[in-house]
Amino acid sequence: MHKLVSVALLVFVSWSTPAVSSRSGVPCYQSIFSFGDSFADTGNNPVVFEWYSIFDPVTRPPYGTSFFGRHTGRNGDGRLIIDFIAENLGLPYVPPNLAHNGSFRRGANFAVGAATAVDAGFFHERGIPSATSKFPLNTSLGVQLEWFESLKPSLYRTTRECKKFFGRSLFFVGEFGVNDYHMSFQQRTVQEVRSLVPDVVASISKAIEVRYVLHQRLITMHGARSLVVPGVIPSGCSPPILTRFADASPPSAYDSRTGCLKAYIRLHNSLLQAELAKLQAKHWNARIIYADFFGPIMDMV
Repeated sequence: MHKLVSVALLVFVSWSTPAVSSRSGVPCYQSIFSFGDSFADTGNNPVVFEWYSIFDPVTRPPYGTSFFGRHTGRNGDGRLIIDFIAENLGLPYVPPNLAHNGSFRRGANFAVGAATAVDAGFFHERGIPSATSKFPLNTSLGVQLEWFESLKPSLYRTTRECKKFFGRSLFFVGEFGVNDYHMSFQQRTVQEVRSLVPDVVASISKAIEVRYVLHQRLITMHGARSLVVPGVIPSGCSPPILTRFADASPPSAYDSRTGCLKAYIRLHNSLLQAELAKLQAKHWNARIIYADFFGPIMDMV
């Protein structure tokens, strides 16, 4: 059975392994399919923000200026992690599903900035508004999987073609979670937000296994063999979070090495890894890779 590995190992392998097979001369992966939030969004964000009549700063300088020379809908002025991985695998940048009019045979990106793991109804029921004074955008992991389901018929004609195609594809499911917690922080204490962690992790797990039977459709039915599922970033280090709870958190709530709020990050990533280990045990012929954004140094954050 394959072991869960960190993103550090994934990056090491991608940079130390040729992007093409030495025997066939073709790329190790023929396409990339990505779900997530702003850490993976390659251009869907402006489309969705326009739907909700929300100003999107990524459509203005300096976004895009350091590499592309123009804004691309990415939440940064250059490339994202997924861009570097695509480059090293010899693949084109993963096109955004909502803003691309061409072919998706080399992959598709369903990630949207500000996307959450749980559906918008979860926040509606608890009266939690987003940072835009609107309820969270309807771009959750479940919604992105629906977009993927709608796209699939255009990618293949038969079950055999499907298995061959997805068996040569790399799937990213995340990062998901950081927006769920940040939205909840507006009306919740640290401990109350921490209590939401099992719900957020369950949403990721259910999206993979239960609600959309992702592991059965991608692995068993369609032949997918490689899935990467990132944990959440150490957002307890971000200035907005540190400022929000500056007078409400005891010293023990902070990591002594970094000064960051420990809050929920370690719990989320631990629960997520446990869920992925269960899935991996069921599917020994596939690789379900846990991706750690910051490595073991930040495990306690």
